[in-house]
Amino acid sequence: MDRRPVAIRVPAPEELRETFERLAEEWENDTIFLSFSSQAAEHPTHREIVNLGKPAVPLILERMQAQGGHWFHTLREITNANPVPPADRGRVEAMKACWLEWGERNGYV
Repeated sequence: MDRRPVAIRVPAPEELRETFERLAEEWENDTIFLSFSSQAAEHPTHREIVNLGKPAVPLILERMQAQGGHWFHTLREITNANPVPPADRGRVEAMKACWLEWGERNGYV
């Protein structure tokens, strides 16, 4: 079995933005009527977004700030962070604010 590391191609910034926007539109359109954000996180397009990795975090935060959306699973999976305190879990606007503050503190915004 070949155990060499697999090289992951990171798209150039403009290509990354275009890829992210296309995937985000598809994911949001396909999952808009789902009852639970955990169901949306299981969608195949969500996996593609997560696979974009940390370079996509500023784009996710930018989109979340401008348009809202339930990007919390995505951000947690990519960053291994969860800045939302237990008291704010389930409160979408508070969760959004926590992630945007986290993004500023960590240089993503």
